[in-house]
Amino acid sequence: MRRLFLSDVHLAPRDPERTRAFLTFLEAEAPRTDELYILGDLFDHWIGPKHLSGADYGEALRALHAATEAGLRAMFLMGNRDFYMEGFTEATGVVLAPRRTEHEIVAGGKRVYLCHGEYLEGRRRRAEEFIRSRAVEWFYTRLPACAAKGGARFYRWVSERRFLPGKPKPRRAVVLSEALLEERFRSGADVIVCGHVHRAERRDFFIDGRARTLFTLGDWADRPNCLVEEDGEWRPSGAVGA
Repeated sequence: MRRLFLSDVHLAPRDPERTRAFLTFLEAEAPRTDELYILGDLFDHWIGPKHLSGADYGEALRALHAATEAGLRAMFLMGNRDFYMEGFTEATGVVLAPRRTEHEIVAGGKRVYLCHGEYLEGRRRRAEEFIRSRAVEWFYTRLPACAAKGGARFYRWVSERRFLPGKPKPRRAVVLSEALLEERFRSGADVIVCGHVHRAERRDFFIDGRARTLFTLGDWADRPNCLVEEDGEWRPSGAVGA
């Protein structure tokens, strides 16, 4: 059994190179992979069902559909950039996690907790909670596409703290809460895999007499990044075919 985990691809219409990297990645990896887990922020911004029929992400959506049609089992967990995924499964064959933002699996005999990672920071995510509310979803998905895209771009601008034209404020380093990590491990997880941090790292813990492991996933700013689990062995991979 071979599983891949990735996050923070941030596909964007203005970045065709990243889209090509994602297509190349799927073409190389899907045929030899059993399960793919996308832990959020696949898209730079997503406006809901209207994006399924637009040109912005058409190539990526078709590539995912081809991969799942060929037998790849894939699951998507929402991040803090992609909301309102109605119709996504029908278009791509990628299943949405039942709890939307978190999921648990057993891999290599270990209990593995999966999430995007924003809620492991230990601070209240009021913006995401508001945007994910049913009322906002109902309103937003009924906006014209141009208005919805404008709103998504504004949210991205605010989240990146771009207050002055041409003067982006440095991205705040993401620090996960030690207390929340220990709580999750004590609730039964042997392994935690999350995105959002934008750094590919491994941290080992020893809690309640047992070894535990945290994997954070790298982003795709410079190259494809994923984590591979195969028959209980975990390894990071930053190159197609590794």
